[in-house]
Amino acid sequence: MLKLLGALLLAGGGLALGLGAAEERSRRAAALGSWQAALALLSAELAFRLPPMGELLETAARRTREPAGTALLTAAQGLEKLGERPFETIWGEALQTCVPPLAPEDIELLASLGSVLGRYDGESQRRAVEEVGAALEAREGQVRAELRQGGKAWAAAGLSLGLFAAILLL
Repeated sequence: MLKLLGALLLAGGGLALGLGAAEERSRRAAALGSWQAALALLSAELAFRLPPMGELLETAARRTREPAGTALLTAAQGLEKLGERPFETIWGEALQTCVPPLAPEDIELLASLGSVLGRYDGESQRRAVEEVGAALEAREGQVRAELRQGGKAWAAAGLSLGLFAAILLL
């Protein structure tokens, strides 16, 4: 009886690992969507109003879902230390609040905005924001395609590995 329970636990653990991989990609896709919406809002604000950086970030933070909302609010609050540290550093630290759902390459892409925001004219800032938004949209499409193609396969592979391990140990 104990062996059977162990085998079931191994199979369940394998299934959980497979489902976890699918869930991780799902969270990343949602985070990328959150950032796309935030960047679209930043782009519109830069095109029509060109508010001060603090106001721009706070407005976007209030109107954006997580994790982008938290990162934008953190960056807005970090502007208090702008004389002590460059905006790039403040922006990069704010992006670290998004690390779990976003991949390092996503963070790196978003970090490139730190050298543009607040430095150039409104049109140049808007273009940079739109370019990063388009790149994030492409990445979200890739992640969603992976999820559609491999979501069930990851669960099946995890279950299969768990069952294989159980058979080996019995």
